Amino acid sequence: MISAEKMLETGFSLIPIPLGQKGPTLPGWNTPERCLTNPTQHGILSGKNVGLAHAYCTPTPTCAIDIDNYKHAKSWFATHGIDLCLLLRAPGVVVIWSGKKYSLKILYRLPPSVPALESKKINGADGKSAVEFRCATKDGKTVQDVLPPSIHPEGHRYQWMGDGNPLHLPDIPPTLLALWHLLIANGSRVANRLFNSGNAPAPRQESPRQIATIWAALKHISADCAYELWRNVVWAVLSTRWSCAEDLAQSWSKLAPGRYDEDAFWLVVNSYMPNHSSPITVGTIYHHARKGGWNG
Repeated sequence: MISAEKMLETGFSLIPIPLGQKGPTLPGWNTPERCLTNPTQHGILSGKNVGLAHAYCTPTPTCAIDIDNYKHAKSWFATHGIDLCLLLRAPGVVVIWSGKKYSLKILYRLPPSVPALESKKINGADGKSAVEFRCATKDGKTVQDVLPPSIHPEGHRYQWMGDGNPLHLPDIPPTLLALWHLLIANGSRVANRLFNSGNAPAPRQESPRQIATIWAALKHISADCAYELWRNVVWAVLSTRWSCAEDLAQSWSKLAPGRYDEDAFWLVVNSYMPNHSSPITVGTIYHHARKGGWNG
């Protein structure tokens, strides 16, 4: 068992959490002054769950790749050329298991030149979280992940896994870091992603005429619609795999300025995975456009 004192000596920034809970209850817990960094403070954590405050760790911030649904996360990483199995089997890897099926967290350090990064989430086809890149909030405050041997709300203890030493976290692999930066910059374009030939729709020819046809159809679908319909139409545009797909979907979404949210839009875009049993295609656009009066 690794003591809280040893973690603090290593440069971890820790936060007390009530025993059996997943999150801190202290007001302002995610500010530097509320987090513990001095080894002499380890007694404050006695008898409590312990959270790792990623953004305030030294000499560099820590981070977590939070796998909420292994199957969906594996498929999503594959579209970016990353093998999740290899990440979990890498020498020196440090993994936390909460006891929840198909759920794991991989811990890393950020390189010295990289500040705390904004957390980014990817949803699966079921609309639930598949994977999250965790470090800090958009305004730079820390996020936290519960460390072993804390007790999960369901009663079991968090456990260390992997052959690495939690006191000596490996640096995040360059491929993961580059992908994280792409997500922050909204640069993860569907045209640049990799899709297997299984259920994924074949890319459509990208021509001015084809683009004009899709745009004419989109204008007959209200962007001020239920979330599921909006998401499906965005994914239908992305199924073309055009270089302009994101721009086209965003322009349509902005036709409902009272509903449009930048972060929500890119969450849906980045979560696009066309490999489920019934992938969404441009047929979704044509169907709803005709219901709206389009005769194309």
